[in-house]
Amino acid sequence: MDSEIEVRLLAITPNSEELIEKAGRLCYASEDKLGTKKGWLQARIKEGHESLIEHASATFYIRASRALTHELVRHRLGSYSQRSQRYVKETEPQFITPPEILEHPGALDIFNEAMRASWASYQALLDSGVKPEIARYALPNACVTQIICTWNFREIRHIIKLRTSPRALPEMRTVALKIKEIMKAQAPSVFEDL
Repeated sequence: MDSEIEVRLLAITPNSEELIEKAGRLCYASEDKLGTKKGWLQARIKEGHESLIEHASATFYIRASRALTHELVRHRLGSYSQRSQRYVKETEPQFITPPEILEHPGALDIFNEAMRASWASYQALLDSGVKPEIARYALPNACVTQIICTWNFREIRHIIKLRTSPRALPEMRTVALKIKEIMKAQAPSVFEDL
């Protein structure tokens, strides 16, 4: 079964932009000017004073492939909770089909056969008494997973810059672009330049 990628914002620091500016104004002893100058936060970010934006964070729900989450958790300044294949049996085949597969004649048939074989092998291993934590070795990186990720705003900016590159894994680029869209709407004064 081919599945869709999903990205949803679950939580964000309340009044995040005000909090970040308050932290920055403290550094410059200009607390009395809080909220008086549009573009103040962007000016600090452009100067490289990004430690200010570490005071705010956002939490996302992401439904994507395990190939994506293997890359995503390399962003070490975050907290992650991922659906377990050790304790949760994969009862139905769910996988992400990369759209790039369609660019090659016959590749979709090959890919679908690999998915079918992986799940058949997984089920056969379970049926023979192998524990799910061992049987999961037969499952592909295309397997759908769910993960909840929390990052501070500085790390989110880093993820967006790095993972929206044309060189990024296409699925990762899709996720990063969705995160970028959400964050530009939620905290424009921090993300408007991206």
